[in-house]
Amino acid sequence: MVHEVVLAVQAPAGRGGRAARPLGAAVLCALLAALGPDGGAAQAVRELTVEGSVRMGLEHNARLRAAHADAEAARAGERQVGAARLPALRSQTSYGRLSSNIPPVEFTLPGSDSTFTFQGVQLDRVQTELSLEVPLLAQLRLGHETRAARHDAAAVALTLEQERSDVAFEIRRAYWNLSRALELRATVESALAGVEAHLRIVRDRVEEGTALGRDLLAAQTRRSEVLLEQVEAHNQVRVGQLELNRLIGLPLDEDLRPVSEPGTDLPSVAQRSPPAMASAAVMDDRPRIAALNRQVLGLRERLGAAGTARLPELDFYARWLYAKPNAYFFMEPGRFNATWELGLSASWGIWEGGRRSAAQREARARLEAAEARLQATSEQVAVETARLRLEVRRAAEAVGVAEENVREAEESFRVVGRQFEEGVALSADVLDAEEALRRARAHRADAMADRAIADAAVLNALGRVW
Repeated sequence: MVHEVVLAVQAPAGRGGRAARPLGAAVLCALLAALGPDGGAAQAVRELTVEGSVRMGLEHNARLRAAHADAEAARAGERQVGAARLPALRSQTSYGRLSSNIPPVEFTLPGSDSTFTFQGVQLDRVQTELSLEVPLLAQLRLGHETRAARHDAAAVALTLEQERSDVAFEIRRAYWNLSRALELRATVESALAGVEAHLRIVRDRVEEGTALGRDLLAAQTRRSEVLLEQVEAHNQVRVGQLELNRLIGLPLDEDLRPVSEPGTDLPSVAQRSPPAMASAAVMDDRPRIAALNRQVLGLRERLGAAGTARLPELDFYARWLYAKPNAYFFMEPGRFNATWELGLSASWGIWEGGRRSAAQREARARLEAAEARLQATSEQVAVETARLRLEVRRAAEAVGVAEENVREAEESFRVVGRQFEEGVALSADVLDAEEALRRARAHRADAMADRAIADAAVLNALGRVW
């Protein structure tokens, strides 16, 4: 589901029901988002769920359009090869006109001055032919080629399925990277509001003589550091929007806001145990492995077809001819006559300079290469599965640790802030607590995005979209 909204000024609650940011940070965040390149015009923001992003990408992705075309071409090639096993019925009609300077066949009787025309020349030549050809001994070779084409078409279809899964994973990864970038930007803007508020307090205390000038310099330095982080955060958001827009087919300058929460997408992924992902049945069902298996089967059939090239070929043919003149009725050149014929046609290539043996060696080499690629890919997928086990476990643990770290940093910042107001804590302590809180929130954003991407990687490893 896709909506377009205008960015509001009030800051929403944080992820997972966390408390909203302070009003100053919310106002600053809203102003920064509302100020576009023109200096003050509010821009429309398109809200996207991760599911809606994937569906849009699957509809508009150029790679998938090319893969669909390849699959259709493979299916057409399969039908074309299979049709070679069927009888071929052809018709042909022609008309021709000869030049008038061709002399007729004449003869003169001995002892007579009279000349007789034996056969005249028919200048208008018309014929219609209907022929039927049925391959007989070639059925063995054509059977191998038909099965090979069927395996090739299935391999391309499986490649399309894997391509859909890869595109969906790229979209999900871009979606959660953009979500991470937006969360980091919000964290930096909230921190900037807090640092500026602390800077005002320190400046007032310096003027009152209750704080040192070095405290003011430290606060100003920290504000400059956060401003630099804000610039970097804005850049990361823009880069994330460009990548997601490219993948889902939106204009590159479209302003996007992810609205899905990490952990709510792909709920069934949690039900897929990592050990089950490595089972032989699941491995063979993965489109990437299954496509390579199909390619190996197709090359085996082509090797079989190459082995039948030494056998003779025998075809049955039938022909019906209606022509004027008909060569079989040479005494009636000016009339239409019909003839038919049935027969067998045999051919056998006795020696062709080693072409057939070279073709067989080529087919065997291609088969060995495909089997090696299948083995290498299977090993690679096995390693990837093991890596995903570790990544999913690490991401889940990192989220829990990051949440606990944020709670501790928030409590520390609250305590230090109160102590600073009471005069029992230094300005440097407040800045250190603020930096620790900012880093903790950034780590939480990273951990939540990494967990969502890890779940998407599990689905992609299975070759699935949903």
